[in-house]
Amino acid sequence: MGRNHIFWPHIKANAWSYGLGFALLSISSVMQLFIPWLLGQFTDRLQIGKLTYEEAVRFGIWMIAVGFGIAFFRSVSRMYLFRLSRQLEMRVRGDLFAHWEKLSAQYFNNQRIGDLMSHAISDVGVIREVTMQGYFTVMEAVFLITVSVAAMVQTVGLWLTVVTMLPLPLLSLLAYKFNRKIMEQSANMQEAISDLTSRVQEFTAGIRVVKAFIQEQAERKLFTEDNRRAVEMNRRFVRSNSLFGALSTGIVGFSFLVSVIVGGIMVLKQGITLGEFVAFNTYLSLLMGPIEGLGKVVNLLQRGKASEQRLMEIFNTEPDVVDDIMAKDDIQDIAGDIEIRNLTFSYPEAGRPTLRDVSLKVPKGTSLAIVGRVGSGKSTLVHLLVRLYNPPKGTVFVDGHDIHEIPLRTLRGQIGIVPQDQFLFSSTIRDNIGFDPKPYSDDQVVEAAKVAQVYDNIVEFPHQFDTALGERGISLSGGQRQRVSIARAIIKKPSVLIFDDSLSAVDTITEDLILEGLESVMNKRTTIIIGHRISSVQNADQIIVMDEGRIVERGTHEQLLGKNGIYADMYHKQLLDREAEREDGMAQTQARLLQGGAGA
Repeated sequence: MGRNHIFWPHIKANAWSYGLGFALLSISSVMQLFIPWLLGQFTDRLQIGKLTYEEAVRFGIWMIAVGFGIAFFRSVSRMYLFRLSRQLEMRVRGDLFAHWEKLSAQYFNNQRIGDLMSHAISDVGVIREVTMQGYFTVMEAVFLITVSVAAMVQTVGLWLTVVTMLPLPLLSLLAYKFNRKIMEQSANMQEAISDLTSRVQEFTAGIRVVKAFIQEQAERKLFTEDNRRAVEMNRRFVRSNSLFGALSTGIVGFSFLVSVIVGGIMVLKQGITLGEFVAFNTYLSLLMGPIEGLGKVVNLLQRGKASEQRLMEIFNTEPDVVDDIMAKDDIQDIAGDIEIRNLTFSYPEAGRPTLRDVSLKVPKGTSLAIVGRVGSGKSTLVHLLVRLYNPPKGTVFVDGHDIHEIPLRTLRGQIGIVPQDQFLFSSTIRDNIGFDPKPYSDDQVVEAAKVAQVYDNIVEFPHQFDTALGERGISLSGGQRQRVSIARAIIKKPSVLIFDDSLSAVDTITEDLILEGLESVMNKRTTIIIGHRISSVQNADQIIVMDEGRIVERGTHEQLLGKNGIYADMYHKQLLDREAEREDGMAQTQARLLQGGAGA
């Protein structure tokens, strides 16, 4: 079930708290009415010449006391109501993050990081402003206007009050006219901020590429365009907001003009006393602030509505990958027996299937290697095994269960995967290796690092396993990131191990050492290895070759070589490349020896 609102559930859940805040604010508003009354009494006593020194001091003391009372109750109510708005901000941001965690990888493939950051910071910030300034201003205005108008009628009568208040309904018409325009401009401003945030994020993430290709000037131009657009959108919003404020102030000023003219005439004709005239205008001045505030709140509410709609689009986005209705809670563990039957799969945005009629069996404790050209569907196949995407029902089975019957927590908890992009978090090496819900001891972290052949590199760092990594682990080399990712997968001791081209950034010597160290880990575990080097896959129990989403060859290393197909062609080409590398290395060694002899 999707949400319909952000604000109203919060208000309903905190109705008593908002009621108490409104009560405190009401006390402050009522106390404000004493100021005009005291001024009126003071003026009348002064006009008839009966004001004594003691009375003047008493009036002054009363005004000071009332002022302190207004400040106290208004401040307490503001702190109380503002605390509620901060609670809403915290809850909405927490709910947003939790909802993002539920969404599938496909959702994030179609989103820009800048947009997500804008939602979490800017849009949620507007929600806070609405509940902080908006609700407070509306509460104060509604009560203060009501009691002030009643006091004005009581002081000078209904006629002068109505005549003075006649221009004020124009504010409602003005707000209606500006309503849609301000909302649209607010949405455009938020979108421009998202574009600018995305530009900065992409630049900082790709700074090395920018510098390597001398694209600083081009990037500066793109940033300038986005920056200029953000300023222009903000300027349009400020222009409309300022125009609305100016017109609102003009209408309020006209009410004062009517009050001075008509009220002045009534004083001269002795229809009201001078004190009543002063009290009336002071009541009117009390009204002006809340009325102008209501005008500003209209703008704020439109911004809040635009931000709420943007957030609602996210909250109402249903996760694609969730525990299926057929999931069995009693499946708490998996052994690793994998079978795929006639699997055909297409990405939502793809025009044709990525996998076509794939069938294979990987018995428990055996190894499968997958090779093939780039884009042949190798990574897609393993992504379906961990249900980053949903395979069609009746196509993927683990331990005889349709993969949809296995709870996601059980499935992913029993599979260790080394992804192709080797993403590391900007925390310590220890935290990255032990990245799992359950804690690991230092000995387990060290053991995993040794198996992954990254231990010797780690201990060379000044802080060793407590070394803090940069953004995305940028302070490590590509090979080191891959080996830390391998350590992160094997420390779980999962039933199924998946290596998605995870040895491409290491040299052949290190590759041999890693594979040798993994032998003990892979023993009695189902292992799937995706690789481009034949040396990393040739010892697998079975090897499949994929091309354009299909399995075109399968067998052991020797069987595939005998077929003289794609696999054999890849093998012979890599042999030639290795031989060329070996000869090149020998030539460089001989050249160094000759140079050393000539120098001697």
